[in-house]
Amino acid sequence: MTDHELATKLKELAETPAPPSRLDLDRARRLGGRRRRARTTALVLGCAAVVTAGGWTAVSAFRPAPPPIAPAAVLPTPSLAAPPSVAPAPTDNPLVAKASFGWLPEEIKGIEYATGGHGDTVLAIGRGDLPPMIWLSVDDSEPGPPPNLSGTPKRVPQKVGGRDGHWITTDVNDPLNHGASYLRWPTPDGRWAQLHTYYLARPDLQQALVRVASEVTFGPRAVSLPLRISSLPPSFRLSDASTSRRPDDDGVPWQLVLQYSANGALVTINVSPPGARRTYGLGEPRCTTKNGLRACVAIDKPQAAGIAAQELLSRITLLGPDETKWTTHVIG
Repeated sequence: MTDHELATKLKELAETPAPPSRLDLDRARRLGGRRRRARTTALVLGCAAVVTAGGWTAVSAFRPAPPPIAPAAVLPTPSLAAPPSVAPAPTDNPLVAKASFGWLPEEIKGIEYATGGHGDTVLAIGRGDLPPMIWLSVDDSEPGPPPNLSGTPKRVPQKVGGRDGHWITTDVNDPLNHGASYLRWPTPDGRWAQLHTYYLARPDLQQALVRVASEVTFGPRAVSLPLRISSLPPSFRLSDASTSRRPDDDGVPWQLVLQYSANGALVTINVSPPGARRTYGLGEPRCTTKNGLRACVAIDKPQAAGIAAQELLSRITLLGPDETKWTTHVIG
């Protein structure tokens, strides 16, 4: 197995969150804490085989991802009609969201974005050991049954902004599926949106999620980022781009990770305020701290990539911690 393949396996392991609460929230907290510690231990043991002398953690461990895959019953096959045309996304920004939240419950404290090989998602996240999460995703047609639902998934009708949507649940008497909620509805341009929610507990949860869904807006939106890159080699292809807002885990308010493949090499750009507990990438890192931010570049195979980490780092301009001064025009 190559370093790149092993890094990918470790990344998939690290991305697996604890299962959502189904019956007893206190029990879920205890189980979730133990499982998270077990995942952390497994990641550390695996990383020991591939971490370079710089001591970096392999790949983007914080990359948000939906819950783990498990067998599920098959819902009726969704329509195979041709996907609708969508406005083109910006080409000078590696992180473009397909949709944006409007109203969110007060328990939510930040928004994370992800795009690339592990899917395109927007995540509204709270704080704490098991923070409340609302995942928003958009597909050209309605996807199959949620992969982590056991039993026989069923649809419970629900209007969303005047459109005929539905909850997906294993219990028709509980549209919210015991706290692991799925709400789907058609978008104005003919695609399908989904909210997947867990660890969010409130007496008006159903009404709150319908309001969240009703105020989502659709269409490509470039996410403002804290850096500019003067140029990238033509061989660079975006693998993953993601932001994290998990100060309880990272020790800093946010982190950004951009990962590119280049002729079989893995290139990682990591930006955050100074003091982050975790940094991501394979290869000997080159770092700089300027304008109140720290940037690191790691390339596991510089010869294949055609550029050294220090050279790529010199092409990065850090825009500072004030998010109003970040840019949507990142490259070039």
